[in-house]
Amino acid sequence: MERVRTGIEGLDTLLYGGLLRGDAMLVAGSPGTGKTSLGMQYLYNGATKYGEPGLLITFEEFPQRIYRDALSFGWDFPALEEEGKLKVLFTSPEVLQQDIIRDQGLVGEMIAEIGARRVVVDSISHFQETGQDYRQFREAVYGLVNALKREQLTAILTREIREMEEMGAGVEEFVADGVIVLSRAYIGNTNMRFLEVMKSRGSALVPIPCLFSFTEHGIVVVPPFQEALYRYEDAVSTGIAQLDHLLGGGVPYGAFYLMEIDGEINQGILDVGLAKEALEAGDYLVRIAGKSDSRSAWRALMKAAELDELFDRAAGTGQATLLWPGAPADGAVTPTRVAETLATVYEAAGDTPVRVQVDISRLLTLLAPGEGYRQVANLAALCREKRAVVIGMVSPSSAPCEELEKLRAAADGVVRVWTEGNYSFLQVLKTANSVRTPVYSVHQISTLPFIEILSY
Repeated sequence: MERVRTGIEGLDTLLYGGLLRGDAMLVAGSPGTGKTSLGMQYLYNGATKYGEPGLLITFEEFPQRIYRDALSFGWDFPALEEEGKLKVLFTSPEVLQQDIIRDQGLVGEMIAEIGARRVVVDSISHFQETGQDYRQFREAVYGLVNALKREQLTAILTREIREMEEMGAGVEEFVADGVIVLSRAYIGNTNMRFLEVMKSRGSALVPIPCLFSFTEHGIVVVPPFQEALYRYEDAVSTGIAQLDHLLGGGVPYGAFYLMEIDGEINQGILDVGLAKEALEAGDYLVRIAGKSDSRSAWRALMKAAELDELFDRAAGTGQATLLWPGAPADGAVTPTRVAETLATVYEAAGDTPVRVQVDISRLLTLLAPGEGYRQVANLAALCREKRAVVIGMVSPSSAPCEELEKLRAAADGVVRVWTEGNYSFLQVLKTANSVRTPVYSVHQISTLPFIEILSY
């Protein structure tokens, strides 16, 4: 599908490349949120960056006012008009309707004259102010959108949101192919602007309120996520291919990643995927502080994943080591026991990579207050030195706030998985290559990797 780039930094990212060719996008917002500026920037970028002349139809601003406002961002609209790349038409809704019905009026002539590919109508709210009833208004909006599509224009239609009005029921919202809402909200003591793509027919979108601001060159949208700065050449898989992709290739050797998992979610399904990847890759695996009463459940998961024989062989050769809570004879989890076990594993592994999974929630309950975090920090430092991978599981509700914040700060990466209502969600908050993702929904399935990440 052909995309029409707005050229507005950050917005095309939210739209997965831009508007679909021939679509009509509704931009709605209260007065002063930036609707007209966004439309003008769309036209200016089209004319100067993408070779697409444009038409601005306005019902409320005289051309001289438009020129002045555009010039404040460095956009010379009169010069573009002289070059045949732009037309500004100041008219009324009634005249525009008649012009469109005739299909032989001034608008069609202007489009043909410059070969327009883009159009902005500012604003269709004026159709409601002409005394039309609901049916007439609906027909007017349909007629306008269909006429613009007939002319093969990719359109932005602005609309004013009145005080206390809620989006979702307007005729224009159903007619338009997409909807962008501009709003304001106080952050601290500062009134800031936000942009949200609420609809994009036939296309993926990022439906998240995003901060935007005005610079000397126009609007800049700041998406609430960060793509990977680079992809790892040498990293381990989490067992979930979709998560590996979000992380920028997996978890790099020498890193400590924290998985924050709500108590309502069975972290064992993540443990099994991590163990499978380690054993099949030939890496050494150390699992620390798994719940003592979860052995049978964990083995059942391993069997369901057809990994029980592989795990038994690995345990027999020393490739896999499990430290469970319990009596000393049962390999109780203590700082001394952990240090001795890791020393033994590193000596046996030699140059073979080591992966460590640690149930931090359980570790915090086994050790004295403050000791749990120190042990995790020491573990992470040692594993970084040995270029091992440490993945710690923690339930936020089971960790004191101060220790949880310390863990987040110490970790190279943080992945959060939580439940709201009947559904579970995942977000990457931090990685060594600067990833921060939107929120994704996750669905438990009956086969490995037991988790499927769904698009938002």
